[in-house]
Order: sequence, then C-alpha cells, then structure tokens
Amino acid sequence: MKTKSTLLIGGAILVSAFACETKQYSEQDKKEVTSSLQSYVDSVETAVQIIPVHNWTVIEERYDSLDSHAEKVYEDLNVDDQEIETIEDRYEKIVENGKNEQQVFEEKADMHMKNVETWWNKTSENIETGTKNTIEDVEDATQESLTWLEKNFEKLSKESQEKYDEIRKSLEKD
Repeated sequence: MKTKSTLLIGGAILVSAFACETKQYSEQDKKEVTSSLQSYVDSVETAVQIIPVHNWTVIEERYDSLDSHAEKVYEDLNVDDQEIETIEDRYEKIVENGKNEQQVFEEKADMHMKNVETWWNKTSENIETGTKNTIEDVEDATQESLTWLEKNFEKLSKESQEKYDEIRKSLEKD
C-alpha cells in the first residue's frame, strides 16, 4: 500500500509539474523576434542595393545571433518555425546575390585600377625626358577608369583608394 500511495503521490507531482510548466517566452516575444529578424534582413537587402562591398562576417554573425534567439523562442513556445525559415531563405538569397555583386564590383575596380596604373607607369617614364603628365593628357580609356574610380572611391578597398590618391595627386601637381 505504501508503494502504491508513493507512486500515486509521485505521479501526481510529476503531472502537476508538467501541467504547471511555465513558458519562458510569450507570444509577444515571438512577434518581436520575428520582427527583429525580418527588419535585419530588410536592412541587409537595402545595404546590398546601395553599397556593393560589405563585411560579410559581421553581417552573418549578427544574423546568426538573431536567428538563434528566434529559434529558441519558437521552440520554447512549441510553434511551427516556418515563418523564420521563410525569412532565412530570403536572407540566404540576399547574401548570395550580395556576394556575387561584390565580386563583380571588386573585379571591375581592379580592372580600372590596372588600366590607370598601366597608363601611369607607361607615361611616367616620359617625365624623366621632360614630358609633363597632366589630367588633360589622359587617354580616353584611362579617363573613363579614373572617372569610375573617383565615382566609386568610397566603395573601393583601402589599398585601391591609396593607389588612386597617389596617381591623382601626381597628375594634379604636374
């Protein structure tokens, strides 16, 4: 009889423990984490459309943090996470497109920088023989590259910015 009553009491405690289990998160928390994740993905999409070069490590770390928190909330509430899966799919497409656009931009920047450097190296040899290099003497193709580099200066790598500045200053002082 003691065993039976002990089992009944133990069972009742166990059932009451499960019945009284409190959720750590609320429906409001679910809405907030979903909104935060959606807003972040929207901001990444906007940034990718405006600027072609990004620090993808930082972007992905922040996304992973928001996504992990959202998954915890959804899991705690024991609800379908299809909504965050949809956001994740969209995010992955944005990142893939953004990385592709960044690669194209960097290749284009390298092409223009090499064009300017080649012209500069070729024509700067003439300085020693008395010929002046000026912005007016720049060939059309090189001028196109200089214009492109100037227009996209803020988006260039630090190294490309420094090279561009060096050549531009030399052209302006001659």
